[in-house]
Amino acid sequence: MPSNTFLNLPEDKQNRLMDAASREFSAKPYNEASINKIIQEAGIPRGSFYMYFQDKEELFRYLVHGYMEQLLMVLEESLLRESGDVFAALRALFDYVWEKRGEQSLGGMGAMSAIISRNGGMQRGALLDLLDSGQALERLRQSVNPELLDLRREEDLDDLLAVLLSVAGPLLYAGIEAGDAPGYREHLDGILDILRRGMAKNKDA
Repeated sequence: MPSNTFLNLPEDKQNRLMDAASREFSAKPYNEASINKIIQEAGIPRGSFYMYFQDKEELFRYLVHGYMEQLLMVLEESLLRESGDVFAALRALFDYVWEKRGEQSLGGMGAMSAIISRNGGMQRGALLDLLDSGQALERLRQSVNPELLDLRREEDLDDLLAVLLSVAGPLLYAGIEAGDAPGYREHLDGILDILRRGMAKNKDA
């Protein structure tokens, strides 16, 4: 997380730095991205940057965390539209990101797609790690319709959501990274269908 010095800056100054970071990390792999270029474009002294962030990694993590928060908001909105159906909402999230992946607006899914594409070595699970999992589950819990799920214990909803996010997250990442390669939506559909119907065969069927 950035320092309080950064968080207390006027919003336009924060946005100027984050916009510069988004452009640099979208254009180059993380290892080649230049802090010097970012601070020059943002128009801030080098010393000021290190009052805001410890290093390039902290800036990168904060930037990507912002994109992950956007994805969480889109998922919440999808849950509302889909009457709390988490399976339909995850499909809608994939479709949203797939549709927006080519847009190059700063702060949008196009920029996130470019960052992921430039950093193929980024661990897929690392994206979900940038969210506070407890907070994310609490937010989603409010929007999921439990009557659509086979919940048998008090903790089943949280466990089910955690499983779904751990499965859908890497597929979402892979779909973005793959660009125009087909098949990822169908793969997601297949995985979600398995999870929806369950994996154990009904012996009474």
